[in-house]
Amino acid sequence: MSTFIEIPTDYLAQIAGDGDRIPRLYYADNHVLRRMFWQRLYRMTGQMDRCLRSRGSCLDFGGGAGVFLPTLANLFEKVTLVDLEARQAELVKGHYALANVQILQADASALDFRSAPFDAAVAADVLEHFKDLSVPLDLLRDWIKPGGLLFTSLPTETHVYALLRRVFGVEKPLDHYHTGYEVEERLQRHGFQKIETSCVPLHLPIAPLFLITAWRRG
Repeated sequence: MSTFIEIPTDYLAQIAGDGDRIPRLYYADNHVLRRMFWQRLYRMTGQMDRCLRSRGSCLDFGGGAGVFLPTLANLFEKVTLVDLEARQAELVKGHYALANVQILQADASALDFRSAPFDAAVAADVLEHFKDLSVPLDLLRDWIKPGGLLFTSLPTETHVYALLRRVFGVEKPLDHYHTGYEVEERLQRHGFQKIETSCVPLHLPIAPLFLITAWRRG
């Protein structure tokens, strides 16, 4: 598999500050929680190895603090991260000297990539934050080349997920408007064809906490 780069926890804790752009689970003291959260991106990297045919350009949609950037920069010739707040992503870019990464701090709806669509896009735990799913799904459909790929990570929000939140004292964000299953159903209605799905923590859909899915844009 392509080299997966996990950013050291001490560095993430250092640049996190008092904000919430880097979910604390990425650098949690609890080893099990930390490993499970990173596993989402590790599984996604494996899907890219199996499914990608073209590795020219990739959009990191709502890429937040850029924790996936070092891995994506090794996978693609050019990576573009778009997020409303990108301060930590800029720090990660500089720390790893990612010359092929472009970071745009902007509202995605104010941008337009239709003239130069991407070979692939990543939306890792971001789509559930949009109350109106048609907004990000329309953008992704327009910005990915026909036949290009989309890779998503989505929280299931099942009873098991809710129970583990209580056990480990993790609060549900107020802007988690949809379950992973609801988002995946909307993706299919928007013309995305499911290629393969993996689950976290287990590969099989047994008490899944996250759905990790590769899609082809029709």
